[in-house]
Amino acid sequence: MGILKPTKGTLLVDDKDAFEDRVALKRQIGYLPDEPIFYSYLSGRELLELSAGMHGIDLQDAMSRIASLISKLRLAEDIDNYAEDYSRGMKKKLGLLLAMLHQPKLLVLDEPTNGLDVESTHLFYDMISECASQGVTVLFSTHLMDHVTRLCSHAVIINEGAVTAKGSLEELRTRYQENSLEELFLKLTARRS
Repeated sequence: MGILKPTKGTLLVDDKDAFEDRVALKRQIGYLPDEPIFYSYLSGRELLELSAGMHGIDLQDAMSRIASLISKLRLAEDIDNYAEDYSRGMKKKLGLLLAMLHQPKLLVLDEPTNGLDVESTHLFYDMISECASQGVTVLFSTHLMDHVTRLCSHAVIINEGAVTAKGSLEELRTRYQENSLEELFLKLTARRS
């Protein structure tokens, strides 16, 4: 997200340096942190309106476009309440709306289902699948291998800050002769004595 400058190497998004070109890239990237934090004196609606304004999006267009998502995520009754008072799951849903508001090309989601109930998790699955079918690249971190199996075409396994394996799910299963992604993860991240 361009927040930290790398100590070595570079990260390019759409041929732009993620740190040096971070302002321009924020127009193309939607980000949902694991623990969204909001201004304490703004409602969910006001946060969405503020974000639309910051992205230079027509306010009425943006709000009418996401109105169905607000309802689908069951936030309609609480959208005018202070976001700081939302439950963890409600904050996560509002954060997802904020990440998707400007119709980014890339969605970066950090543990997106933490705090969500079963129904909301399934709504998340549907929304992410719909975004991907519309050409949005979705990158998310998770420790839940069933989410990876259900939603992902490719995976990167990172252990102690280093890439241990990457590729399509089928390539990884074939290369490491594991059918279970969970077993594959355990095999590749096991500490060696």
